[in-house]
Amino acid sequence: MKKDQLYAIVDIEATGASIGRDERMIQFACVLMKNNEIVETFDTFVNPSRKVNKVVRDLTGITAKDLATAPYFEDVALIIHTLLEDTIFVAHNVGFDYQFLNECFGRAGFEPLSIPAIDTVELAQILFPTEDSYQLKELTSSLGYTLLNAHNALFDAKATAFLLEKLSSKLKGLPLVTLESLSRLSGVLTADTGLFIRHALEEALASPTDLPSDSQVVNGLAMRKPEYVDEQENYRQLPSYPFKEDDKEQVMQSLGLHKRESQTAMMNEVFEYFKTDSPDYVQFIEAAAGSGKTFGYLLPSFYLSTRDNKLLISTYTKLLQKQISDESIPLLNSRLPFKRTAALLKSASHYLSLAGFSTKLKQVTADEVDALFCMKILVWLLETQEGDLEEMGVGTRLTHRFWEEVRSHAHMQQETNAFESVDFMNRRQKRLDHASIIVTNHAYLLTEWGRQEDKLSESLDANRLIIDEAHHLPDVIDERSTVTLRTKNVSNDLKALGSILKDDTLLYSLNEFPDSFIKPYQLTTLESLVQVLLEEWEDWLRKWIDWMKSVDQYDDRVIEWKETSVSNAKLPMDLKRDSKFIKHHLSDLLYVGRQIKKSVQGKTDELSKENKLTLSAFNETIDSIEKDLAVLDYIFFETDSKSPMAMRFYTKSPINSLSFYKFDRDRKDTMLKAVTQYEHVLLTSSTLSVNGSTDYLQDALSIKKAALASYESPYDYAKQGRLFIPTEDTTESARGGLIPYATTLTNQIEAVVSQTDENCLVLFRSQEVIQEVYRLMKKRRSLQNKTILAQYVSGTPVKISKLFKKSSQSIVLGSDSFWEGVDFPEDELKMVVMTRLPFDSPEMPLVKKRHQELTQQGKNPFVHDLLPRAVVKFKQGIGRLIRSPEDKGIWVVLDRRVVDASYAHVFLNTLPSTLPIEQLPIGEIKDEIVKFFE
Repeated sequence: MKKDQLYAIVDIEATGASIGRDERMIQFACVLMKNNEIVETFDTFVNPSRKVNKVVRDLTGITAKDLATAPYFEDVALIIHTLLEDTIFVAHNVGFDYQFLNECFGRAGFEPLSIPAIDTVELAQILFPTEDSYQLKELTSSLGYTLLNAHNALFDAKATAFLLEKLSSKLKGLPLVTLESLSRLSGVLTADTGLFIRHALEEALASPTDLPSDSQVVNGLAMRKPEYVDEQENYRQLPSYPFKEDDKEQVMQSLGLHKRESQTAMMNEVFEYFKTDSPDYVQFIEAAAGSGKTFGYLLPSFYLSTRDNKLLISTYTKLLQKQISDESIPLLNSRLPFKRTAALLKSASHYLSLAGFSTKLKQVTADEVDALFCMKILVWLLETQEGDLEEMGVGTRLTHRFWEEVRSHAHMQQETNAFESVDFMNRRQKRLDHASIIVTNHAYLLTEWGRQEDKLSESLDANRLIIDEAHHLPDVIDERSTVTLRTKNVSNDLKALGSILKDDTLLYSLNEFPDSFIKPYQLTTLESLVQVLLEEWEDWLRKWIDWMKSVDQYDDRVIEWKETSVSNAKLPMDLKRDSKFIKHHLSDLLYVGRQIKKSVQGKTDELSKENKLTLSAFNETIDSIEKDLAVLDYIFFETDSKSPMAMRFYTKSPINSLSFYKFDRDRKDTMLKAVTQYEHVLLTSSTLSVNGSTDYLQDALSIKKAALASYESPYDYAKQGRLFIPTEDTTESARGGLIPYATTLTNQIEAVVSQTDENCLVLFRSQEVIQEVYRLMKKRRSLQNKTILAQYVSGTPVKISKLFKKSSQSIVLGSDSFWEGVDFPEDELKMVVMTRLPFDSPEMPLVKKRHQELTQQGKNPFVHDLLPRAVVKFKQGIGRLIRSPEDKGIWVVLDRRVVDASYAHVFLNTLPSTLPIEQLPIGEIKDEIVKFFE
């Protein structure tokens, strides 16, 4: 903050959050700060002269009585206007507060404010680039502040004042070269937010300080120095694995962990297997939720892995991958008398290219959105060791071209000597070289396996492999064996090429090149092809969607992913013709694009920096189209393929989500073969067996010989949980159609949840049923106090997970990933209702493909695929509850096949042996639930 400057930190509560819609103020609060100290506060309720809806009252905690006795805005307008004079206005989302306040002043007959305004949201996004949330409560909590009454203007203003001080402190600690770049780009920021940065630069220039010892400046970029941890090991005193129970208990105590018999037994099993010379079998370890599986394999791995004898761990999710590398391994290193270095292994596209970013930074101006991205990266470079863009929440699939331009894969040839010593891909390789333990994820592992023919890449070179959450492996293999054409990618590339006459497109920029580089007819030809394809491409996509609607009748109102197999023999002639037309014109476009690339090749030294950046983006776009054309050719015109083509799209936005895919059996065989290239392979999960056998997973992974070790949960299910099955059968109503079935389900769900305040997850197998049940539940009076969230109605699974954390008395209606993939806060989910047993639909293209293969092998698809996969998913649904010794939970299974079907014992055998199972009328179940939670 500028010395002796008065800052007015303001927060406003109103009848609504819209500008220009005659909303009214209900509370105003202001905290005045000077030199990092609060000098005055002002707070008042404001009578809005109208009724305030219950949602706003509940959110803010402001009662009707508070407002009825409060002054009108006209009564306090002069005080507020005078208070804010000669200050710098600060707010968390200043675009609302500043403009809204001026609207209020205008109605009261006052001149609008003209003082500078600063937004703490944008400043926080730049200065704290790795935060998970920039909402005031979550952000200040992460920084060490407890906001007790969020959405009360005074409490929010005080929290924003705390945040402003943290932002100021962060700015003061930045190197001068970073501040100069931030200041140059600050014009992109809202209102006068850049003023805050420019004041910090002025202070830094007046009193320069030394560069922090952990930072360095390379080619004009300030960044954190690389750090590499190497193991210091005395080979005369190699660590000895604690076989004895007393020794193991001592180790567990040093780690702050309670000793569990199942966990210590698992540790011994892992150690013995990895110590076995060239075992001829794969080790399966099934460890129930709560048995301490991660440390069960990590601790013995610490005693066995070395830099020369590496261990490779693969997890299903990147979140678990990060948790192991950032939490579990550091804990072991901090408490054990020896250390093991670990490294994360991700694809190159996760990492920032310093050369690419440096080039972009020099070209970007303060009037484009890229400037904001650059500002975030400038601060992040002083914090990151790995350069993984996911640290800033940037995934690998973003449509904004900026992120493609600064990723490592886009600039591998541009990593010149200027950045060689600090290049993030070089850092990654050094970490891998130094590491004893490498942690990756299934998607990356299988992608690398799919590329290898005879040997594994050096990054995956290890003697021992642990696959965690291994029950997902067959599905990930199928996914990685599926060649997919995402039509949105082609649309984006065509739009990026654009037109010679349209600025902000590549053709427009290429037209600015000197005449000696690109011939005019090449650009006009390319432009003509792009314009034809832009029109024909979208028409082609619409024809495919219309065709699918004609052959697979469905309700447009149901929001879901739709997919179907495609038989060339049944396609109309116009679709076949148009597909050839699209391929022909894409081939022509690619030919001209290659010619332009070739004509510029070898002349790049003569180009300006702007031209080089354009050429790099153009080359990437042409390369992308080339890849997509090859995929299109394989999917639509490869006649020797062993798998039929299929298509899918999201009904809410069919054009943007349409994709085509085809299964590649050869690629799958390559991945399955790769498993055998490791001397030791250990698969672990809470759900590996079906009815005590691993046959299903062995067949799916082509594993000939395996040994299974199983460890039950340490929790007391007899006291902590109960499972209910209604005696009423829903089968009859299901035969009657959607409405009767959804009505029956709604009645049962209402009975289960209406008499308790506990959060509940309701699992379905059909999106259509979810949405009809949601519609009916919203009308039930007994559920009006519940927060009902439905997949794809209330948002995506990720959004619903976030909404759940902010709500109380929540009922989540979900399918697919909600059976296990979406995380909820520990101990906050108390009930799980399963509406149907989780059998896959036999009509799904990949399911059909699996069943065809099984039938050809003389195997029963139900016995060898549908049933075991349903059992595994059922076990995962059961595992959603009871995550700690104090946790309590109830399961309700509304599908009586779990006890009545001939295969019922297979499901029941997967349940914890001590879990009470009761069959009762739904009314009695309701009463038992109330008693249980009391």
